[in-house]
Amino acid sequence: SFVFLSDEQYFLPGSTLDEMAGIYASFYPNFSREKYHELAKLFNLPYDRKINTFSKGMKKQASVLLALASNVKYILCDETFDGLDPVMRQLVKKLLANEVVTNGMTAVIASHNLREIEDICDHIGLLHKGGILFESELDSLKREIHAVQIVLEDDIKGSDVFADFHVVSSTKRGSLSTIVVRGGRDTVEAAAKAVSPQFCEIIPLTLEEIFISEMEERGYDYTKVVF
Repeated sequence: SFVFLSDEQYFLPGSTLDEMAGIYASFYPNFSREKYHELAKLFNLPYDRKINTFSKGMKKQASVLLALASNVKYILCDETFDGLDPVMRQLVKKLLANEVVTNGMTAVIASHNLREIEDICDHIGLLHKGGILFESELDSLKREIHAVQIVLEDDIKGSDVFADFHVVSSTKRGSLSTIVVRGGRDTVEAAAKAVSPQFCEIIPLTLEEIFISEMEERGYDYTKVVF
């Protein structure tokens, strides 16, 4: 069984949180009243107040609450963290992570804000024009691409240093070159140090930077990406 957390929540007109809980319980046989009450107290949501009087953030919390209390195998999340303040975003992340660890639930999250989900996702996929452009474990993806900030002697070029690697991009500002290169950290660092640079630092890329690099390599317009 699964629950879909839409970006635009829908509740029956004039319904209260308790009334919606009753409807969810009628559809989901594993719906937990105990978990429902615990989460309602955690979110500080009133049971008997009409949901159409809730703020946008409260409505988002209500939808998350009802989904988690349903005890389903899969939760499909569409921009779930939009409309939540920073404290609530962290709380929802922790609740989703707890369900994954303790109850074996799988959360599938679609979001344009990669920074929001970088710390909770272990497997990622890139959707473009209705298809999956690529998919990978996040840790594996991060291990194989790095940004190298390096200052070289005038007669040494960054392209020469990483001639044996796949260079994704290379930019230079003054004497500082920033080169995004594919390869394991140890081998990339060894190649850089082999030319005795005046300065060298290996910087891990954020998920957002990795996705932009992936899109640019494939010649796509990364501004239209959906994760």
